Amino acid sequence: MLFAEPPAFHGFPEDGFSVFSTRDRERRRRAIIEAFHPALSALGQDLLPKLRVGDSEPLHTHLPRLDWPRGYQPFCTWLVLSRGSHGYQSGPQLNVGVHADHVGVRLGWDAGSLEFGRFEFLCRYGHLRDQLLAIAEAHDLQFAVFASAPWPEGSCRVFASRDDIDRSFDQVHRRGVWWEIGRRYGVPDDKSCLCSAEFGAEAARILRALLPIYLRLIGEG
Repeated sequence: MLFAEPPAFHGFPEDGFSVFSTRDRERRRRAIIEAFHPALSALGQDLLPKLRVGDSEPLHTHLPRLDWPRGYQPFCTWLVLSRGSHGYQSGPQLNVGVHADHVGVRLGWDAGSLEFGRFEFLCRYGHLRDQLLAIAEAHDLQFAVFASAPWPEGSCRVFASRDDIDRSFDQVHRRGVWWEIGRRYGVPDDKSCLCSAEFGAEAARILRALLPIYLRLIGEG
């Protein structure tokens, strides 16, 4: 092709982050989906070809319904890129998460997953630690742990570090429900980036750096 396709993603809506404060649960769910899922879908469309490795199977994109489990109080939404065409919750996720106060680009794990213990072992005692530390340093990423919290907060970051992997897992055992390595873009500090096509390039750069780890964890690396 002589010319690259123009990006489908042009940024998140500037006034969209206010929808997370909608008090009624169902109205909030619909408002979050309406405000952010078109942009997340476009972002996924741009990211898929950039995360293709040779002739391997492509990744699939996933957006949540935000209505499960029963009584769930939506406080964020997300785009997941995964080898799985259906479920993705039990393993590592290449994830772009949108919250009221920040957007995260990360490789993340639900700490309650049965596979998370194997991942922790590889990080504490295997060569995966050195790979993750090198990626974090090269791309200015952090290790972070989140605990659950009542709505409207929904989740609370209880740990962040550029190099202390062991302590991140200690915090998971104490109170964490989500572990990640990635970059956090604050609202409002980074809003000009988040609401522009520039953020798509940022997300692609970070997820490409994390892709080899993801592939190794799912048995392809």
